Amino acid sequence: MQRRPRSGYGRTSWLAALAIGAGISIASATAADGPATIAVHVDKPGTAIPPDFMGFMTEEINHAYDGGLYAELIQNRTFQDPGNAPGGLPVHWSVVGQGKASTDAIEPVNSALPVSLRLDLSGGEAGVANDGYWGVPVRPDTPYSATFYARGSGGFAGPVTVSLLTDDGKTVASAQSQPVTGDWRKHTIALKTGPDAPTTAKARFVLSAKGSGRVSFSYVSLFPPTYQNAPNGLRPDLMKLMAEMRPKFIRLPGGNYLEGGRFADRFRWKEMVGPPDQRPGHMGCWGYRSSDGFGLPEFLLWCKQLGAEPVLGVFAGYVLNGDYVKAGTPEMDVFTQEALEEIEYVMGPADSQWGARRSADGFPEPFALKYVEIGNEDWFDKSGSYDGRFTQIARAIRARYPQLKLIASAPVTSFKPDLYDDHFYRSARQLMGMATMYDPTTADSPKLSFAGGGFNGRQRDTAIKTFVGEWATQEGRPTPTLNAGLADAAFIMGMEKNSDAVVMECYAPLLVNVNPADPGKGYPKGWQWNTNLIGYDALHSFGSPSYHAQVMLAQNKGDVVLPTEFTAPTSSPSAEASRGGIGLGSWHTDVEYTDLSVTAPDGRVLMAPDQTGEWRSSGGPWNSRGRVVAPARKDAETWAFTGDPGWTDYTIRVKARKNAGREGFIVIWHAVGEDEYRWWNIGGWGNTEARCEAANSLGGRDPYGPSAPFRVEAGRWYDLRLEVAGRRVRGYIDDKLVTDVTSEPSAASIAAFTTATYDKADRTVIVKFVNAGASPLDARVELRGVSRVEPEGTALVISGEPGAVNSVDEPLKVAPRREAVSGASTSFVRTFPAHSLTVLRLKATAP
Repeated sequence: MQRRPRSGYGRTSWLAALAIGAGISIASATAADGPATIAVHVDKPGTAIPPDFMGFMTEEINHAYDGGLYAELIQNRTFQDPGNAPGGLPVHWSVVGQGKASTDAIEPVNSALPVSLRLDLSGGEAGVANDGYWGVPVRPDTPYSATFYARGSGGFAGPVTVSLLTDDGKTVASAQSQPVTGDWRKHTIALKTGPDAPTTAKARFVLSAKGSGRVSFSYVSLFPPTYQNAPNGLRPDLMKLMAEMRPKFIRLPGGNYLEGGRFADRFRWKEMVGPPDQRPGHMGCWGYRSSDGFGLPEFLLWCKQLGAEPVLGVFAGYVLNGDYVKAGTPEMDVFTQEALEEIEYVMGPADSQWGARRSADGFPEPFALKYVEIGNEDWFDKSGSYDGRFTQIARAIRARYPQLKLIASAPVTSFKPDLYDDHFYRSARQLMGMATMYDPTTADSPKLSFAGGGFNGRQRDTAIKTFVGEWATQEGRPTPTLNAGLADAAFIMGMEKNSDAVVMECYAPLLVNVNPADPGKGYPKGWQWNTNLIGYDALHSFGSPSYHAQVMLAQNKGDVVLPTEFTAPTSSPSAEASRGGIGLGSWHTDVEYTDLSVTAPDGRVLMAPDQTGEWRSSGGPWNSRGRVVAPARKDAETWAFTGDPGWTDYTIRVKARKNAGREGFIVIWHAVGEDEYRWWNIGGWGNTEARCEAANSLGGRDPYGPSAPFRVEAGRWYDLRLEVAGRRVRGYIDDKLVTDVTSEPSAASIAAFTTATYDKADRTVIVKFVNAGASPLDARVELRGVSRVEPEGTALVISGEPGAVNSVDEPLKVAPRREAVSGASTSFVRTFPAHSLTVLRLKATAP
């Protein structure tokens, strides 16, 4: 996963008029036109589904590890995070009582812990407090383990009191350490809350002392109970949610975390093994520092506890700021050797050099390792160096570990990879349209090409397989909507049906801390990526609708694909005229607009420059002064709306200026809500082109029509004019026609997707059906090539409003329900609800 400009995948028609084929099918249908037909050929089994088809990918983003899966409760436990708290203290630390505190770098505990926090006492009781990750979670009757280094000076030799205090001052747990000495000493203290303790995250962890002199602290840690009680372990509720998905592999360390923003911040795995208090930590690439408490041993612990195998990503000489090293250089030789040693750490025998280090970290048995990925998203490297870098590392791995399968993250020619890693972040409309992308090629199949992170189909060389190592529908913040979950389900079904070509897949990002920003305490929000699978705060966790859909599919995968034909009638496009208000936008760009006006085709002034009326904003506030409007924040994703939702045809005129930032201008028309509109994106896609995009009411936004090269210069005013006439728009910049496009009419249709698999052990046909449309769909289910179908079956169904999301307050607002199926036979009719995923399990006996 990369910080990336928006990039259009190209317009995909996701509602085919009629599609018939083996596996997944797409059709437009309406329930009023009669039942559709799902024909499953049970007697003609097809592709065997790989046992390790479904897995996980995550990285240190959205506080996925620190403040998430890694159970540590102290934020900034080594006092090295960027920024300061009031009084110049390390961020997330504060003084309690009458003492004074400051940082100290004299005689540290070790080189990994260069900073300590010194507390100066003045005779009474004083201490330092940590506020955790948006609070320290407290529950009744709960044990905690606190660890810290301490030393005294200036005459202090007393004990340290360790406490959990709620924000209103109530002590809910407390204990004392042994007396502090003049040398650094590690203290481990057991705490336990009482039965009357509240359940709250509005709490702090406090280290305090009485008397005079000074006491210094280093490496302050607090752990609640962990999953399976593992030391330095993982958060139980998140592990239980993930266990339900039955992952067979974990791609680690994942995404940007592998590369780092600079060479100094790459994934230095050798500094992320051994005791946690000997790991220096490093700056992450999503705005916060990684403690590295969740290091390579914890990745392997994660795999072991979930019964998954690692898919190991090795650093390949490229970092996110664009720096790279060339193949054959001494630096690249170092990275190649590190990759070989990392593989040995994971799978080497316990008597090998790095296998012994793994054994010392608590894992004497080697881990099963089949796949190694070289680099991450190296298609961002415009130097062309990846081919050589990949080849150098691949040859070294192949020579020492010939059994390993090697994954390339971008096209290469000098060495044949075993797999390519495709990445797709798309709207629901786009991802649904991509459900058949990996179907077997025909004479009409487009030429295989690579763009925007992945190939546009299956590899023509059948010896090269595909790993879809990152993908997700981008709808819902910070977790997906039900509509996104249905698109995700359809895409998985398409990959599963084509698992002869797509042998592994994993959604991303997996985890997100959903805490909002707290301006009063100076906290940013907990997430950096908008759409993520599993959400949590300090106390709660929940699965999104997409999570529940993926659990349904993971627990009902089957062993082999059954050829399936789906047919359904079509419906006509809607003739209703498009209408709506107008708006302006900014995408991480400091822009301002002035002299906005709207006129009707007959010349009537619908909005004069000094009569713009009330603005409604989405994504962040806007400021209005006279005729000038601009976003209040200079690096926000935000748009502002005004005008009459009943307007149809009109001309928008506005002057625009970019002061700084990564892109250009956004002019909006036919806005009927904050999420349903069309816009003219000028200087989008990294300030490279002008193009139109359509946003639907569920948050998806698709580019359409041709693009025109265009770069917005900073510091100058542009005259923009957009003429809207029905479905046609013409966009002028300084009176020059730049965009002329006519959109397709909206189809009043139902999108349906279906596949079927067979569970050999259970002798069960598993029919999977997505109805992404707004109306229920009647379909006749026909199981062909069987002698008998038991009349009683089961159905798992997830359905609801397409924009519905789960949250910490409503964790199961959208969740599967189990239904009994009565009257099943070789041919029966079932109604599939609107906006739903259904998994049918039907026992069938072959003839």
